[in-house]
Formats: sequence, C-alpha cells, structure tokens
Amino acid sequence: MSHRDEKPNIAQVVCTYPPYRGGMGNVAFEYTEHLRARGYNVHVFTTRQEEIKDDPRHVHRVPGVINIGNAGVLPSLFHRLSGFDLVHLHYPFFGGAEPTIVRKAMRHDQGLVMTYHMDAVATGAKGAMFSAHRRLLFPWLINRVDRILVSTQDYADTSALAEIDGVMDRVEIHPFGVDLKRFSPGDGSSIRERHAINTSVPVLLFVGGLDPAHHFKGLPVLLEALSGIRQYDWHCLIVGSGSLQPSYEATMLERGLAKRVTFAGNVSDEDLPDYYRAADIHLFPSTKRAEAFGLVAAEAAATGIPSIASNLAGVRVVVNDGDTGLLVPPGNVEEIKKAMITLLEQTDLRKRFGLSARKHAEQHFDWDPLISRLEETYCSVLEQQSKREYAHEWKDDL
Repeated sequence: MSHRDEKPNIAQVVCTYPPYRGGMGNVAFEYTEHLRARGYNVHVFTTRQEEIKDDPRHVHRVPGVINIGNAGVLPSLFHRLSGFDLVHLHYPFFGGAEPTIVRKAMRHDQGLVMTYHMDAVATGAKGAMFSAHRRLLFPWLINRVDRILVSTQDYADTSALAEIDGVMDRVEIHPFGVDLKRFSPGDGSSIRERHAINTSVPVLLFVGGLDPAHHFKGLPVLLEALSGIRQYDWHCLIVGSGSLQPSYEATMLERGLAKRVTFAGNVSDEDLPDYYRAADIHLFPSTKRAEAFGLVAAEAAATGIPSIASNLAGVRVVVNDGDTGLLVPPGNVEEIKKAMITLLEQTDLRKRFGLSARKHAEQHFDWDPLISRLEETYCSVLEQQSKREYAHEWKDDL
C-alpha cells in the first residue's frame, strides 16, 4: 500500500456480533463503533447464524458452507476482504480465520492484525479437533499475522502463543475497555422494585450467556455455593439467556433456591447498567481458560461494585485480589462460599473494594486511550506494509 493521507479501510472479522451477547463480538463492536466515530471506514464480517433485521450497511453476515456452533466455514471471505488496507481478525474463529490468513499468505497487499481472545478449550470430539488444529494449523496461521493483540500479558504468557518460537516479538497488550459513563455508580432501586427485592437485602449478580458456547461460566458451581449460604440474607439476580437456562432453573429448584434466585433473562442494553447498580457483589465463577479477561468484571468495577472471581489467567488482572474483589480457585465451591460470606458480613470491606474497583476501571479500562493505542498499532502495521511493498517494487525494477 502506498502512503496516503486518508484513513485506511479496515475489516473486522469475528465469529459472533451483536445482538448476540458474547465477549468477542462485543469487543469487535466497540472497536468498530469507536473507529467509525474517528472517521475510519470499518466493515464487519461475521457468520450468518440467523436473519438480523436493521443491520447497518457496514455489517455483513456471511453464510457459511458449514456452521459449527457460533462459528462457520466461510471460504468467501477470501474474496470479500479484497479492497481493505487492513484486516483485524478476532481469534478463535474456526472456518473464518483460515480463508482470512490464506489470503494474507497469497496476497501481501494487506496488513493483518489478530486479537487472540483465548485458547480454544473443549472436551470430547471437539477437544480432539481443537488439539489437532493447535498442532497442525495454529503455528502456520500465527506466523502469517503482522501483529497479535492479547488483553493481558498474564494470559499471553500462559497461552498457546507461548509455545511458538519467536511469536512474542509480535505480541502487544491491548486491554478491553468499558464505557465509564454508561457503567458508573448510581441508583439501582428500579431493578430492585422490578424484582420485588427489599432495599435492605444484599443483591448478588451474575451476568453471562446461558448457552453451550458459555458453558464455562460456572453457573452450576455458583448455584451449589449459594445453596450453602442460605442462613444469610441475600438475593441473586442472573442476567443472561440461552438453551441451558432450563437445566440451570431445574438445578435452582432442586437446591431449594426458587425464592432466592431470579433469572432475569437477556436484559436490554439500556437496563444492564442498572442491574449492576442494583447489586452489592458481582459473581464471576468461570471454570476454564476460555475466560481470558472478563468484560463483565470490568463493567462491575466501573459501576463501583466488587467481584468474586475465579483465579484464572487474565481475569486476575481485571480483579485485584484483596483490593477490588476476591479471587477463588476455579470450581471450588467452598472457597466461593467463604468469599461470599466475607463480603456479606463485612459491609465496609465491600464498599472499600467497590471504590477501588471504580478507580481501577478509570485507570485501565477507559476506551478512549485504548482506541488511540489501537490506532497506533494499525498505523505501525500499515507503515510496515508500505515498506514491504516499496522493497518489492524496488526488486521488480532491478
């Protein structure tokens, strides 16, 4: 690409995108909206899982040859990505990453940035497929990317990336952000009234998808832990929806929690901040490395409430143990119970954690400086691309 003053055309490639609720899609959405507000021509390419009405013209839902969970095999991406100066791939995206990177391997006229969101983790046949992909294809894919963005150094150091020689030279740390005005401390009394929760009762909040793609969110572990603290006064709101919700509700009934736990469903974007404001404690009991950051923990921090979170790589950077919340071993019911009891009993402690959490969010999760850093990375990659093209043209002239 020759040097030019106008801003580059950018493609965001991601397996899911709003209105579907998921971390990868939400990050791609925020990048797209912030960059477009700064004058960039950004288009999104994602899988067509269902017909979405009123999509903006810059969002393209691509039909897959085969759909696999929330992903799909999209060979047409090879041609659809022509004309863009830079492609930003959100990984993992099985079936979408391959044509994107094959294009890069065959045509060197595009910059390619990858956000490495998480290691692909699964059991059974899917786990075997992920393992084979990691051994056979993953190194080839990674070695053709110009820059690799990871949300925390903690996760990068413990991820599959660390197993590939020389890859860390291309890794940059780009935390994800939160809208600090939208998610801010305030009055959540309207949510308490909606669910008939007395103002004196501490509210515990879980926010997460209840579908198979989010099986690692740890809700069964949380319900077991809640059944062990019924002697305390509390009410738990569960925000999210999905095909696993009926089984979770059945577990709730089996454990005698019907009057203490409310499944609020997939609440609107307008209402979500008020759910955080209504809460005293945020619960984040994820069990697998597929949880690599925790946007919900960042949203809770911005709202000024502490989190009880699993001590997972990446998550422990968002939640500072003993400062903005408490960390517990993943899947450990007894430790989750102890943490909840601590914050239920010690009102002053949870208020102090909440104040620290808001400060932590202001210092680390403000979108404006994070998008500026992303712009710098894009410019660096495009400048690198220009030098390659110049060298290629110079060789052709010899």
